[in-house]
Amino acid sequence: MAHADCRRTGTWRYTVLGIILGLLLPLVATLLELALVQRYVSIGNIIWAQSHPSMLWFMDFLPVLLGVLGHAVGRQQAEAAFLNYELEKRVTQVSEANSALASEMAERAELEEQLRHSQKLEAVGRLAGGVAHDFNNLLTAIIGYADLLLDELKQRDPRREYADEIRRAGDRAASLVQQLLGFSRKQMIAPRIVDLNSVLADSRRLLERVISEDIRVDVIESDCAVYALIDPVQVDQVLVNLVVNARDAMPDGGTVTLRTERVSLAPADCDFHPEARPGDYCMLEVSDTGLGMDEPTKEKIFEPFFTTKDKSKGTGLGLATTYGIVKQNDGFIDVLSHLGDGAAFRIYLPLQNAAAQKADPETPCAAEGGRECILLVEDETVVRSLASKALRDRGYEVLEAEHADAAERIWTERKADVDLLVTDVIMPGPDGKQLSDTLREERPEMRVLFMSGYDDEILSRHDVYEGGPDFIPKPFTVDGLAGKIRQVLDA
Repeated sequence: MAHADCRRTGTWRYTVLGIILGLLLPLVATLLELALVQRYVSIGNIIWAQSHPSMLWFMDFLPVLLGVLGHAVGRQQAEAAFLNYELEKRVTQVSEANSALASEMAERAELEEQLRHSQKLEAVGRLAGGVAHDFNNLLTAIIGYADLLLDELKQRDPRREYADEIRRAGDRAASLVQQLLGFSRKQMIAPRIVDLNSVLADSRRLLERVISEDIRVDVIESDCAVYALIDPVQVDQVLVNLVVNARDAMPDGGTVTLRTERVSLAPADCDFHPEARPGDYCMLEVSDTGLGMDEPTKEKIFEPFFTTKDKSKGTGLGLATTYGIVKQNDGFIDVLSHLGDGAAFRIYLPLQNAAAQKADPETPCAAEGGRECILLVEDETVVRSLASKALRDRGYEVLEAEHADAAERIWTERKADVDLLVTDVIMPGPDGKQLSDTLREERPEMRVLFMSGYDDEILSRHDVYEGGPDFIPKPFTVDGLAGKIRQVLDA
């Protein structure tokens, strides 16, 4: 509207100028006419010149003519100015639209990259979850029979060294499976509220053992307690992974700094972290003075099996596991690093209220034996044989069944003798939960202990949840199984 008014004003400005010129030019023409006929300039001569037939038409119509011409010129100028204004406005709009489009395309590209990264993790996670059950069954047998062998061998028997190596290899394999499940967020966990300051203090000695002597560990604790809801074992796992990563980035020695802090994130702070939400967080930072990373490396560090180390020195699962653990606990990671200038990994976990802190879970009973009758249901022969031998060695009577149908046949004959049902959860035919429900219809007071190598997501579909008093995860040790059975029977 304002620009339209300006356009009208400009048009009439030229019109008025034309009329004024139209009035002045006849006077000039009159003076010129008097000069041509050699007359003196006087009022009478001017009137004579005005009434002269040769000048009459010109004098009368010149103001109108010049006014119209002025109006036309003014309109052209105003239209040109208006078009120029509209052109500048459209150029500005197109420029802003291009800028917004470029920003949207960059954001879309970033989201697509995050989606591809998540899909990679999910694909390997599905693979890990699928094979974890079979691995855990095999590891239960490897670890269990190694324990039985160690129990039978005397301390000075040279074969103990071989059994120890088998046991340690089983533990390392079990740890690897847990790492696979960890970065795919399928790891069985028992989260509780912990003070990260205390965890750092407790873990310092452990961390100093995994680094070389030319690397110093500095710990900077927050002035106030920083409570997070997480499995303490996972915190140790994250710290070890990050410290080992820092150690490998400092081949000539340096300093690793562990720091905790309370931070509050505003909405603007969450712009570069799609998974972040405004609020209060515990921040756990692990920084080093090592080689640092370039941008292409930073973009790939959380991918499973990606490593810049020699194949014999790294599996590429450490940072992927850390990423999975943090995501599993509703947190996110910020990585700050430049080539040649060290690196800092900042882990943000939602801050918890100390008042909600729960007591530590019950410690399992010692691996004692007993005289009770146990119905053991397990479809894996090697695991069933191991558990049966370990329990018989501890004085229990064990009735073995390879699936639910066989267990029901045994139940029909010995239901009055069975004190405890120990069953795998997922088996051919009816699962362990369905079997326990069927048997408890006749004896509701009978105790049940579930065991499984599957993750919690799959177990929940069968109405069984890990972490409870009636569940033991695979792989387990024979002492762990015996202690859990004693705990369930004595509860």
